[in-house]
Amino acid sequence: MRHGMRGLVSALLLLFPIATVAQTSKVTSVQKVAEGIWMAQTSQGSNVGWFLVGDEVVAVDAGSDAETGKAVLEKIQETAHKPVRYLIVTHAHGDHGGGAGAFAAAGAEVVCHENSAPGLAQIIAPSSRTKSGLMAFSERLALFGGARRVAVYFLGPAHSAGDIVVLLPEEKVLFSGDVALATGAPYMQSPDMDPEGWEKILGRLGQLDVDKVVPGHGALGTRKAIADTFASVKKINDVARILVQENVNENLIEARLRQPDIGIDAAVISPELIGNVRAVMRAQRAKPAPTPSPKPQKAPAGKKG
Repeated sequence: MRHGMRGLVSALLLLFPIATVAQTSKVTSVQKVAEGIWMAQTSQGSNVGWFLVGDEVVAVDAGSDAETGKAVLEKIQETAHKPVRYLIVTHAHGDHGGGAGAFAAAGAEVVCHENSAPGLAQIIAPSSRTKSGLMAFSERLALFGGARRVAVYFLGPAHSAGDIVVLLPEEKVLFSGDVALATGAPYMQSPDMDPEGWEKILGRLGQLDVDKVVPGHGALGTRKAIADTFASVKKINDVARILVQENVNENLIEARLRQPDIGIDAAVISPELIGNVRAVMRAQRAKPAPTPSPKPQKAPAGKKG
């Protein structure tokens, strides 16, 4: 009986450690984007990235929780073999900034836009080993190290109120956060989303000279990711504007989207698309009506002398 139990235990040990590793792995893949530049996908679906700047590493986003942040730090050490000096968080949504505390505990300084600072400060404050802990900027930030130049921009609210993008101009690589995606539809249902601002920002990003786009979700893309996301956001904005003008009830959005004049293939109509249109309609309806320009007053007649 003991020999039989040993055989059963050995068989179980051969099977279950493999399943356990697969279930607990927080970083599901690592991909080299260019020399000294990497991206990784996490088990929660969000992407992270990192690159060398001189003898240090700059990371972009941290995953959704502390355990993911620690797993990302391990992958950074395996690939770059350098300490992380800065963590740039593209926006304050939990799936991108939730792991920032692990980076702060490892001594990294967390960088974000000032609109994202209040939420991120609560995450990193208990564990920060740096004096400043959190560095927030308003419009742009530049980092230099060795031959690498890093440009960080806030172009305005888009997917969130604090979206920033990270550009490596010499390598023509853009870390776009959730502003531009190479696969899948943009998520336009965040409470701090600005649909019109998003469309304008994508128009500006389309003018950049980039070859590769590291998005906040999904596969590595090319500059086409910017054009595709622009087309998606613009279409949803245009459709939502029509539905608002027609005073379409939110319960009838799907039925209206299926009408031919809207120009949306019925095959792509999904709950996510309907939710995006609904959210943009609400944003448009909540926008204050433009104040009419005052009528010019007639100049008083001059007195005759």
